[in-house]
Amino acid sequence: MRRRPTTFLLNRARSELDEPANGSPDAIPVAQGIGIIANQRYIHSMLNVTFRRFHVFLSVVETGTFAAAANKLEIAQPSVSAHIAALERQVGGRIFERRRGRRPVLTELGESVLVHARELMAEATEMNANVISIRSREGHRVVFACQRTLANFVLKTHITRFTLDHPEFHLVLRIGTQEEVLNDLRNGIADIGCFLSNDAPRGLGSEAVGKERLLLVASPDHPLTKRRNVKAADIEKYGFVGAASASLFGRSVAKLMASAGIRKVTFVAQVTEHQFLRELVVAGVGISCSTENSVLKDIQDGTLKQIQFDGPELALDIRQASPIHSRENPAISALLEFLRRDRTEVVPASSK
Repeated sequence: MRRRPTTFLLNRARSELDEPANGSPDAIPVAQGIGIIANQRYIHSMLNVTFRRFHVFLSVVETGTFAAAANKLEIAQPSVSAHIAALERQVGGRIFERRRGRRPVLTELGESVLVHARELMAEATEMNANVISIRSREGHRVVFACQRTLANFVLKTHITRFTLDHPEFHLVLRIGTQEEVLNDLRNGIADIGCFLSNDAPRGLGSEAVGKERLLLVASPDHPLTKRRNVKAADIEKYGFVGAASASLFGRSVAKLMASAGIRKVTFVAQVTEHQFLRELVVAGVGISCSTENSVLKDIQDGTLKQIQFDGPELALDIRQASPIHSRENPAISALLEFLRRDRTEVVPASSK
């Protein structure tokens, strides 16, 4: 019978605590049999490795290159490299031999990690299936994953109204980045997700339930806020503050601006949190292309000013997505219908 990897690692850890191995505690001896690692540091590291890093590691093994893995996972190649480097730090050694112009090759340590990674991921998949099965019997629970900008500025009142109108349902709201929303949907954690994008995600069912305008804003003393009919070429002369270029949201905004003629964007700062981005723009660090609902109050208060862009309207779809083979229950159906029914209300009054 196959020994469960988690149990195996825990048993090895207990054994070594009782009878420490000879030699330096920092050494990482790899036994001849693949997967038999007799080192306490390695064991504890393996137990702390995130499933996301295992997922990236397995994608590199399966696709053969870091670039192919990045394409498969829909993330930037530097992110793949960062995950692999973090995994190597945790296990205490190199898991790939890398040579310029050649495919990465697993080291002996990497072969051992591969065995454990595949078994742990298989158990995680089995656990997810069990969780989904249990949840499908609950009937009155819905897990809603929502992009942070939407949850905090666009859908806040809608989510609150749904909860008040349907006290019979148990709503679990997971707020995060667009990447986290899509991961929750693809991993079976969330039933429904909402995010900003003009492109439909691969492997999920989705539809547009509204639009969110994006505005070019800057501090009141910025030169462009004092002009009318500002051209794209003039905007390109100034620095921007925005989301990380490699993020899905950052790529969506860049694509949208390029379609409007703003193709040469120079970032003087990139941040992941709206509050800090706002502080930088207010301080005069640069221009921001921000969702209307997130800056509307600041514009009304005079803290920020909108640049009168002489170009097409900038807008992203508010997309509602769910797994293609999603479960059905009254709570999920009610939230889906609520979002579809309220699609016209999602657009702020100032944009109508």
